[in-house]
Amino acid sequence: MNNKRMQISLFHILRSGKASSRSHSRKKISAVSLCLAAVLSLSGCSLALAEALPGPGQDRLAGIFVTTDYILLGEPEIQVNNQGEITIKETTEKIYGTLNKENDSTQPPIVFPGLEGYGFYCLEFPEKDFGSTGIAITGNGSGEHMVNYYTGDDLFTDLHFSSTNEEEYAEGSLYTSPDTRLVYYFNPVYQQKDGQVYLLPGTGISTDSFVDGQRYSHDTSQSISRNTDGKEETRSYRFKINIVAADPLIDTELLFMSEDHQLLRSLTAAQLDALFEKELPQLELTSDIAYLILRQKTKDSGESTHRLFDRGTETLTYMVPAENHLLRELQLPLIWQDADQ
Repeated sequence: MNNKRMQISLFHILRSGKASSRSHSRKKISAVSLCLAAVLSLSGCSLALAEALPGPGQDRLAGIFVTTDYILLGEPEIQVNNQGEITIKETTEKIYGTLNKENDSTQPPIVFPGLEGYGFYCLEFPEKDFGSTGIAITGNGSGEHMVNYYTGDDLFTDLHFSSTNEEEYAEGSLYTSPDTRLVYYFNPVYQQKDGQVYLLPGTGISTDSFVDGQRYSHDTSQSISRNTDGKEETRSYRFKINIVAADPLIDTELLFMSEDHQLLRSLTAAQLDALFEKELPQLELTSDIAYLILRQKTKDSGESTHRLFDRGTETLTYMVPAENHLLRELQLPLIWQDADQ
């Protein structure tokens, strides 16, 4: 038995305002301490601490943006009331994003200035504003025809979206290599009534022991009650992200096999990559091909893995290494020719 798989990951929960690096913490504490020392030495007044992060109000929860760095809060605001009490309030500003309304495949669906990360979303707009962008659509059937657009960065896999009268739900997974320390922050994204989107700093996790096959799940939800024609209606918005550890697979090769299990031909990783460069990526399979075998090697052990795709399988799917120790799922449509063609 592989003892490595018997390890239990210890996840450290990193909460808003408490997860910045030590260097940033020292700078902030130092600045506040100097200011407080000056004020207290002059007035002798008492000190109170308060945390006043701006809430989203009735802005709708519209997604999660995952980062590997904590989004630093603004400078603390120091207030002194007429009783001489000092209050320190942590402040932050909403970080507004720019929507990819042109559905440009080279750009993420939403860009947040100065931030690197990955998000998936359920956005709501009047149908006339987005037209036919290729983003998945469902109508909500109230007033002006509004539509929900489900979209996300292409590093998310296992995507699942559902829409009912009571709830909008979205779930997706990020596959990450266990060969690095895992640190992720889950920043909630909100949408205003005017369509603009913004994010606020969220909580995070970190662990040094995350092994192949382990999973961490993070849920973010919100319920909003609105009065419509004298009737109060409550609608929930829920997003779930799974962080899944998976050993990277390399040296991909696709084998074409005959009915009598003989190797007919094969495609290397480079040849498979070339198929994805086409305007309409797909793989046409002649009638003499009975099934496919996808052969890959694990990055560390060098052991080969084999996956079989029977005739009639619609899509060839496999994982490859991507940026920031993440893995990307590739999907290649398969076109099988009939035996009489």
